Amino acid sequence: MLRDKFGFNFWPSFTDLMLSFVLIVLIILFVVSKMLAAGSENLDAAKKSQEQIQTQIQNGIDDRYKVVILKDENGLDLSKAMTEQKADVYIIDKLDRQTITFSDKVLFDTNESELKPAGQDILWKVGPIIANNLDNIVEIQVQGHADINFEDDYNLNLAAQRAMAVYKYLQFNVGIDPAKHLMSATSFGRFKPVGREAGDNYDYEKIQKANATEELMARNRRIEIVIFYKNAQR
Repeated sequence: MLRDKFGFNFWPSFTDLMLSFVLIVLIILFVVSKMLAAGSENLDAAKKSQEQIQTQIQNGIDDRYKVVILKDENGLDLSKAMTEQKADVYIIDKLDRQTITFSDKVLFDTNESELKPAGQDILWKVGPIIANNLDNIVEIQVQGHADINFEDDYNLNLAAQRAMAVYKYLQFNVGIDPAKHLMSATSFGRFKPVGREAGDNYDYEKIQKANATEELMARNRRIEIVIFYKNAQR
C-alpha cells in the first residue's frame, strides 16, 4: 500500500475531489461575472454615447432640417417608420450601433457628388459630435446608397463618390484620424434599400418593390454614417 510505504495516502479522497471541483466552478463563475460586468459597462457606455449624440445633433442642427430618432427593436419596420415620420435626418439606434441617415438632398445636389455648402454646414455640426465620443466607438462606416434609376455602375460610382466626400470631410475637416479610429467608405448602390439587413432574403424583384414609388426612391437615395460602439457582443 502506498500509505504504508510513504506514510500518506497518495490517492485523493472524495472530499478532496469535491473541494477541487467547487474551486474550479467558483473560478469559472468569477471569470464569467467579470466578463458580463465588462459587457454591461460597454453597453451602458454605448447607450450614454447614443443619447449624447442624439441630443447634441437635435440641438445642433437648425430648424431647416427635421431630425427623427428611431429605436430599432422588437422587429421595427424601418421603411414603415420612415413613412410615418418623414425627416431629413434619421438617427436609428440598435444595441451596438447607431446610424445617422441623411437624405441625399441634405448633403448633395441631384446627381452630384460634391458636398454643397449646406451639406458641409450640417457635417460640421454632426462630425465634431461624433469625434467627441470616439472613446466609446470602435468603427465608423460611411455608406452610400442609391435608388434603381440608371445603370448599376452609375449608381455604385455615384454612391461611392458621395460616401468618399463625407469620409474625407470627417477626416480632413473634422479631424477623425482613420489611423487611430477605424473608418471606412463604401457603396451599396441600389442593393441595400431602407430596411434591408445582412442575411435578409432579397432579389431584383424585391429591390424593385422597395423602389416602387418616387417617395421610396427618394428615401433610398441616402448617405449613412454607421457608428459601432464598444460592445462585448460584437
